[in-house]
Amino acid sequence: MADYERGTMDVSEQSRTFSSFMGLSVWFGGLTVLSVLFLALTFAAHIGWMVSLIVTTIVGIAMGMALKLKANWYATVIGFAAICFLSAIVAGLVGSLL
Repeated sequence: MADYERGTMDVSEQSRTFSSFMGLSVWFGGLTVLSVLFLALTFAAHIGWMVSLIVTTIVGIAMGMALKLKANWYATVIGFAAICFLSAIVAGLVGSLL
């Protein structure tokens, strides 16, 4: 028989792997919820894209507070909002030139 005793195995690697998996699941789930919310407000509810962007950003910040996410979540949400805003400005300028 082996010299195994129940509860003596080092499971620190498994714990870190599970924590990383859960963290990524929360991140991608949150980003999916925010994407669906933005698209639903813009296209299904016929709200303007700017109002939808502001509402989605506020919901993303509130979601980060509720889930106690770190600062990189807020940077990602605000960064995506900035990219969306700038791309809409560029699209509007290009559209007015054509």
